[in-house]
Amino acid sequence: MAHKYIHSKIEIRQDQMKGFQHPQYVITINDITLNDYLNQNTQSRSFDLLVPPIGLFDNRDQQKVLALLSFTNVALPILVCSDDMDFSCTVVTTYVEEAKDYIIWKTFGYGVDMSKPIHVPPLAFEKSQYREFVEAFKGFIHRESL
Repeated sequence: MAHKYIHSKIEIRQDQMKGFQHPQYVITINDITLNDYLNQNTQSRSFDLLVPPIGLFDNRDQQKVLALLSFTNVALPILVCSDDMDFSCTVVTTYVEEAKDYIIWKTFGYGVDMSKPIHVPPLAFEKSQYREFVEAFKGFIHRESL
């Protein structure tokens, strides 16, 4: 594995998050929230009230996320504004790339088109662990759509 990627562990679960009364879905990277990873690396608090795109108000947007989870070499929405729960407000996206043994979140940006870059180090996940993350993510989407 090239040294330019942070070899990381990824999970998704429900947990209590600061700023929310009830538990939320949360993506963790090396046991810290994705929100905190982004905040720490950008020295901001811009990502505090964002959540994974689970339970989106527009079913077409939700189906898009569900489909994109199965692919690499795509821009994957990973966080959205918790107030709007759609793609009209803040959307954080990562470009998912496949390497020989890893799945890499290579670049990050705002918007479904990643038009405004977020300058944080890329993350590399072992393929088997990433598949577990994707299946759990899909499971939460299916559970919310019932």
